[in-house]
Amino acid sequence: MILRNATGGVIFAAYRKLFHCNDALEAELHAIIEGIKLTVEHSNSTIMVQSDCDAALKAISDASLDRSAYGHMIQEIKFILSDRVFVPVKVSRDQNRVADCLANFERRGDSTACWLGQAPPCVSDLVAEDCNSVILE
Repeated sequence: MILRNATGGVIFAAYRKLFHCNDALEAELHAIIEGIKLTVEHSNSTIMVQSDCDAALKAISDASLDRSAYGHMIQEIKFILSDRVFVPVKVSRDQNRVADCLANFERRGDSTACWLGQAPPCVSDLVAEDCNSVILE
């Protein structure tokens, strides 16, 4: 995952080994939970979640109770975001290359890593290209 400020600067970037993960949706929900937890601790700004996973964005945006296998994760995300302005943004896979690269980098090893205030060297070239501008009204 990568957290950015309003101008696209890197606040935090990380990858984490998921020892038990059933599919891409579960992995995406884990990343969203970790990202919003960090965001609410360090900012009062609007939270914009950009993801190429349409199912994850729809699930966390839907007001109804989710009874799927990942309902508990979705409920946790909704609870964390309950008192915040939240904007889900669907991006294409081409606009999400940093997160994809970090996920692929982690798959080659059994580690967890994070970077504060900068992008990791393995994705530094992609960071500027991947910055998606969205105007909130």
